[in-house]
Amino acid sequence: MSCKYPHMLAPMTIKKTTFKNRVFASPVTTNRVVDHGYPTPEGIDVYETRSRGGFAQVTFTESFVDDEFASRHEHGLNVYSNDMSTIHMEAIMTLTEAMKAHGAVASVQLNHVGGVNHPDTIKGHKNPIGPSAFVRPDGVQVDEMDEAMMRRVADNYANAAGNCKALGFDMVMIHGGHGWLLSQFISPLTNHRTDEYGGSMENRAKFPIMVLKRVREEVGDDFLIEYRVSGAERVPGGLELPDAIEYCKLIEPYVDIIHVTSGIYHSHVETKAFSSMFDAHGCNLDLAAAIKAEVKVPVVAVGGFNSPQQIEDAIASGQCDFVALGRQQFADPAFVNKTIEGRENEIAPCLRCSCFNPLASNPDERPIPTLWNCTVNPTSGRELRWRNAPTPKAKRRVLVVGGGVGGMYAAITAAERGHDVILVEKSNRLGGLLWFTDIDEHKESLRRYRDSLIARCHSTGVKVQLNTEATAAYIEKMQPDAVICAVGSSANVPRIPGIEKAGHALFVYVEPEKVGHRVAMIGGGLIGCETGYWLADTGHEVHILEMRNGLAIDANDSHRRALLPRMKKAGIQSYLGVAVTEIIDGGVRYKDAAGEIHTVEVDTVIYAVGQHPNTDVVESLRGACPKFVVIGDSRQARQVLQATYEGFCAAMDIL
Repeated sequence: MSCKYPHMLAPMTIKKTTFKNRVFASPVTTNRVVDHGYPTPEGIDVYETRSRGGFAQVTFTESFVDDEFASRHEHGLNVYSNDMSTIHMEAIMTLTEAMKAHGAVASVQLNHVGGVNHPDTIKGHKNPIGPSAFVRPDGVQVDEMDEAMMRRVADNYANAAGNCKALGFDMVMIHGGHGWLLSQFISPLTNHRTDEYGGSMENRAKFPIMVLKRVREEVGDDFLIEYRVSGAERVPGGLELPDAIEYCKLIEPYVDIIHVTSGIYHSHVETKAFSSMFDAHGCNLDLAAAIKAEVKVPVVAVGGFNSPQQIEDAIASGQCDFVALGRQQFADPAFVNKTIEGRENEIAPCLRCSCFNPLASNPDERPIPTLWNCTVNPTSGRELRWRNAPTPKAKRRVLVVGGGVGGMYAAITAAERGHDVILVEKSNRLGGLLWFTDIDEHKESLRRYRDSLIARCHSTGVKVQLNTEATAAYIEKMQPDAVICAVGSSANVPRIPGIEKAGHALFVYVEPEKVGHRVAMIGGGLIGCETGYWLADTGHEVHILEMRNGLAIDANDSHRRALLPRMKKAGIQSYLGVAVTEIIDGGVRYKDAAGEIHTVEVDTVIYAVGQHPNTDVVESLRGACPKFVVIGDSRQARQVLQATYEGFCAAMDIL
């Protein structure tokens, strides 16, 4: 059988290191993988999972070159100490052994955050350091680095890289992008020096080149150095592509691979340092291609890739040599292996939805940490815990009622654990409410997730019965050992005079031809805002009326930061802190905070004011089987993340 992705799966040798394919797992900072500089058992397992999944190279999360000025958080490896205990060294060597056990090249990202650090995370509460002295908008003084400090920092990079080599890493990534220290020197936004380290790009590059020279002296010629650079910072006054190209040509003699990202960390959504679901997949590919055209070393592209075909096309067209996957590696660590095995339709695509909130500079502004969550992969960050879960004592007969996301995930998990699974769905299709993703182009990845679950239902042997309504009598006839009830929710209907003239938000996808030009959306939560944006994006004039004082406040913060500016740009008009009092022919009436009544003239009125569980259905079925578990919207109307996780857990509990 011929290979569908010959360029993606082709090996490449750089110096003495061979990469078995062209897909890297890029560094993504997460909690729980490091504790006090040591890799945790969970962290070791997380990174071995990526290696086991087929990645050619796996890069451990951001680690820092010293414990004084460089570090912004406690989640990085301590690779800077020259007084490591035996246990410390063996822990890191266990990590690198695990990363390489399945044929991956092991790397680690080395960083210094420079002028964006905060005194509360710096020893002695000193000021952060950078290329130029200035006072940040938050009042923090940044001190200018003198040459002695530059040499000291360069030595720290070299020391950390040398330790990494000694502890079993095959290469290092030097982070020179996202607004961290090295990029602060090359960016006109942050480098205002008038000496030999400022002004021209050749001057601005002197300190980063000093770092690279020292690293090379320490690790030798054959140890690979990958350099991460923002191809454009995407902020006014920041680094632009022509500057990035010039810079890459200057550093090329000192590096083996150039890894092209974009943006700056503390404007991560706006600058595509972390792309949102509204950005193109492969959003930095144009930057990578422009740089590749000017350098001879291999180039890596990163930024929202989640499809084997897109990776194949990017490499085959000569735009890059490798593609790095960030959040996609969490969504499906087996991405590469599934591609090799011809199971691309079973890949869980990253939705770029729930896991990409950055850390604030000031630790006092950081919320209590929440557990790492991936909407499409409930084991993400929990691999070790679930791998050690009890195995079923016997093959059980499992009946799953409801073919939405939660029901499908429960059925798949139960089938993968060896049970005999029947999935009953009363409609003529699987996917629950996600049918609308066939229409909304912004939800293409969510549609692919739905389709991947349908494919996995078939490949795992789940017996699917469509157009079948489960009743208590039906369940008793089937005699299951366990029932997982995932019958979903129904839309809340606001008690407003004239509500019969309005339709639920999903109506606009069912009969778009009946939606007038001017639309009023009652409810400015996530569903109301996303639906309103889709309407505006397809040419409608949209008015959103919301009782609370903010829009989409139930959304992930980063997703909200991506969505709200797009809504504004699309011309959506919002009315906050208002109550709709009546729907009339040709419009809606609402009361503002002062009690005054206003009218918005529209052609169509729709609403999105939440969902309620189908409790009556649940209770009508509950007594039909002793082991009866309710999941997803059947318990409480929420989002895909909770439905997926609860479906997985319910199936894991069947023993």
